[in-house]
Amino acid sequence: MEKIAVVGGGLAGLSVAALLADQGKEIHLYDAGLLGGRATSQVLKGFTFNYGAHAVYGRDQSALRSLIKQLKLNVTWLDFSSSKAKYEFAGHLTAAPANALGLLKTELVEGTDKVRFTWEVVKTLLSLERGESEVSIGDWLVQEKVEDDVSRLMLDLASSNFFTSEPENIPSSVYFAYYRKLFRTRKPVSYIAGGWQTLIDELERVLTDNGGEIHRKTKITAVEQSGGGYRLRDRQKKEWPAKRVILAIPPREMRKVALPLPIQHFIEPYAQFEPAEALVYDVGISPYIDTPFSYVFDRDHQVFVTDLSHYDASISPKEGQVLQVVAYLDHKQISQATYIEEKVRHAHDLLDHHYPGWRDRLVTERTMKRAIVQEIKWKMGQRPLPCFLEADTSIAFVGDWCEGEGQLSELSFSSAYTVSREWQ
Repeated sequence: MEKIAVVGGGLAGLSVAALLADQGKEIHLYDAGLLGGRATSQVLKGFTFNYGAHAVYGRDQSALRSLIKQLKLNVTWLDFSSSKAKYEFAGHLTAAPANALGLLKTELVEGTDKVRFTWEVVKTLLSLERGESEVSIGDWLVQEKVEDDVSRLMLDLASSNFFTSEPENIPSSVYFAYYRKLFRTRKPVSYIAGGWQTLIDELERVLTDNGGEIHRKTKITAVEQSGGGYRLRDRQKKEWPAKRVILAIPPREMRKVALPLPIQHFIEPYAQFEPAEALVYDVGISPYIDTPFSYVFDRDHQVFVTDLSHYDASISPKEGQVLQVVAYLDHKQISQATYIEEKVRHAHDLLDHHYPGWRDRLVTERTMKRAIVQEIKWKMGQRPLPCFLEADTSIAFVGDWCEGEGQLSELSFSSAYTVSREWQ
């Protein structure tokens, strides 16, 4: 039986390993840290915090939905309450335009602007507008003379779905391709009960049930060509043979591995691209603060808060509550301490304003000042890594830094599908 090595046990590595094992392949997965990578959870004083937001966008259109069905994963979906999603606007809250009803109710755009925004949605759905790869969405909005309020709303949506502080720099072709799919969804935002860890545990179960072997705490330091295949080596000089190899680690990590020269040259440009980063502030409080909203986006400061306990009571003790604040970061300013301190203040201010008394109820907290939400940010001048080398079908790449459908974690699942179908 052909042996396939998967280097990296995050969402993408586990997904492709489980898919190939389900096909009857002999799979060996090597992971240097905690299985799940950036998709793990941490329990502090009874409160479960995910490493980053664990939302799934447009789940009825998602590759994850197909993955769950094909592998028979035991996952419970928790859908976003669109009626409880709010934007902070002109000093008060208004309906978020997460669906048609939200658009009708929101004060973000009015009158003819609302008609114009609706027309842009229709054009996107009908593929009448596709954008251009060499034109950013910001430049496209200027070229098309789109009204200021409509332009800002379109960019606000992009900030939320791409987790970026510079949505205007997204290639317009990428913008319209993404929203053509998302505007069709009946489930704009969903969560997985128990957080990402539930999904990680299920993928691990499928992999091992199908004979896959997981090499934990094993850091692969070299992948060498050997006898028509490959030989993998860890830092203790232990070696494993493989016929094919899937690299499910980011390009910046790949360059630290001794790889054949063609692979090194192939990945080098991608290893220099900027990631999408965010400040993530999680708090566990008790007792619960009941509000008429579960999500608030402060569009002026590009920061939002989600009441995760509203969707999943299992992540906190009885009468407890998990609130997660996410602030988008500008990569060029991250090295400035004052910039990060300002973002932390915005997070605290958002909680003070909408969850008064949270400080007195605080049980535990966690701050990730530079959480990576996507290894290669969608912006002009950057592009995702292809899943395959042009002339070598024995090496493949998967992850949210690879080509695929959707954004963020969706790219991990869709790239895993691409490789598993090619190698079935």
